[in-house]
Amino acid sequence: MRATIKMIAERAGVSIGTVDRVLHDRPYVKAEVRARILQVMEELDYRPNRMASALAMSATPRHLTVVQPVWEGYLKEQMAAGVERFLEEHRDYNVAVKVREYPQENVGACLREIDDALQEQTQAVALCATDCREIREKLAELKARAVPVVTFNSDIPGGDRLCYVGEDARRAGRVAGEIAAKFLRKGDHLLLVYAGPSYAGHKARAEGLLERLEERGFSRTDCRVEATHNDYKETYDAVRRVLAEDPAVSYVYMANRSVPACVQAIEDSGAAGRVRVLSHDSSPDICALLRDGRVDFTIGQDLPYQSCQALTLLLGCVCAHQMPEQERFCPPSPILNGELAPEG
Repeated sequence: MRATIKMIAERAGVSIGTVDRVLHDRPYVKAEVRARILQVMEELDYRPNRMASALAMSATPRHLTVVQPVWEGYLKEQMAAGVERFLEEHRDYNVAVKVREYPQENVGACLREIDDALQEQTQAVALCATDCREIREKLAELKARAVPVVTFNSDIPGGDRLCYVGEDARRAGRVAGEIAAKFLRKGDHLLLVYAGPSYAGHKARAEGLLERLEERGFSRTDCRVEATHNDYKETYDAVRRVLAEDPAVSYVYMANRSVPACVQAIEDSGAAGRVRVLSHDSSPDICALLRDGRVDFTIGQDLPYQSCQALTLLLGCVCAHQMPEQERFCPPSPILNGELAPEG
């Protein structure tokens, strides 16, 4: 693997910015720090990126666009951290990134954001969107206009995009199925709550869970499925209704983000301690529920990696005609419990 500025910074115990100052022979770096960084560069056989140097000399900035839903809280912060990481790592590449947001599930608004980006002469798009006919047609249009697209967080399989960056959702669902199978007994039922079938990632999680449960000897008829669109009230109402209708439900798999609503519904139904919960992601509220024992396990994902890697791949395509070496870039999905849940 070719050495990067990030690798040098990590090994030398300094920031990326400090490495950058040494690379460009800038002041305000202590002599011993400069010597340590140069030593690490030699050990890693680092060769400066010629593309970065060429772009730094260019008067024309590269314009990249991120089109994503209007996320809030933890998810928004994590994705923004990925964009910031990309800009920090490519500060000398003369590149600009504009983040465009649209109301979740509003396909028309998503298409308008893409069109507005094209009007502003964007050169590439990192896209998180619903998998539907209209979006697929827009991807075909972008391809015809030689505007590369990388999907992130939620894929559009088979669409005209370079690649996908994000969770291997089907595998994460299979992991969830394996965990649930350890706790389910004969006659038990499971409730699966996800955003809905138009969310490719959530749909794949659901399919992976059901697939693995069948392999472990459980029937799909033992699994209730509810689409609640990541909405707190919809999730709360659905969980309470299912628990009232089906006393055999002993396990809830939360494939969407409304985990606090699920936990509250279980407690208000008097089922706390009897119904176990498995969730996704490691937001502060989910980690607090893990530490309190109200959620048993969560399956994490590296959210900053997704936006950062999508932009990195697009920059390589735009500036050096480097096509992604693979069709999917999926970081590990760690399993966390109360002991492993990060604080804060």
